[in-house]
Amino acid sequence: MSPSRAPRIGRIRDLVILDDDLVVATDSIGGIGPKPADTVPADAVTVAHFAVRVPLLEVICAGAVPVLVVDDLCVELEPTGRLMIEEVRRLAAAAGVPPEAVTGSTEDNVVTAATGIGVTVLGRLVPSATCRPGGGRDGDAVVCAGLPISAPRDEIYIGHPDQASVAAVAAAVASGLVHDALPVGSKGLAWEVPQLAGSAGLGVKWLPSSIEIAASGGPSSCVLFCAAEESLEELTGMLAPAPVQVVARLEHLD
Repeated sequence: MSPSRAPRIGRIRDLVILDDDLVVATDSIGGIGPKPADTVPADAVTVAHFAVRVPLLEVICAGAVPVLVVDDLCVELEPTGRLMIEEVRRLAAAAGVPPEAVTGSTEDNVVTAATGIGVTVLGRLVPSATCRPGGGRDGDAVVCAGLPISAPRDEIYIGHPDQASVAAVAAAVASGLVHDALPVGSKGLAWEVPQLAGSAGLGVKWLPSSIEIAASGGPSSCVLFCAAEESLEELTGMLAPAPVQVVARLEHLD
């Protein structure tokens, strides 16, 4: 990019795209943690894990490679911040981000009575990637890896067997089997599946499944993938042990 030119800025779903090359995703958590004024009690490691999980998955599912993670912590470095930073680095490493590409700050000037964290992930789009926003094809199966679980209705913890792992999602996206992917947020499959279809100019044919499509996916507990029917067995194996179900099919609009 020339220093005299402002970057081209676009948006795809919840992502910001810079110069058709860089992808930016961000998320935050506040009032959940181990401090006395937190509304919902949780340990610092769990809070950090789910704060970084969401933007990491958003970047990966766009067909980009995460290259930088920024964690802004509204807590002191010792002891709370240290625990959170270690978990951010651990999960970032699962997505291929080295420790030196994780940076951020803590609040050490005043005493903090509640927990807060904001995470921004920067990714670089891969021109040859088969997985890209709007890349779904007519006839593609829409696969849900993991289940839509969310607190306080469900118990949420690191390594939950009904969650798709960051490493498995990254491997599936990089496999060449996936045409598009999208993490499921609080609006559930009922919102996200039409987003997948609409970005490709296609419609949705819902198929029978045991998943409650209106249920919140919370911290991206499950992820949607568009893939050809003949790829499903291999894709399912890559996403194990998370449960995998076909929930819909993409088709041309009438």
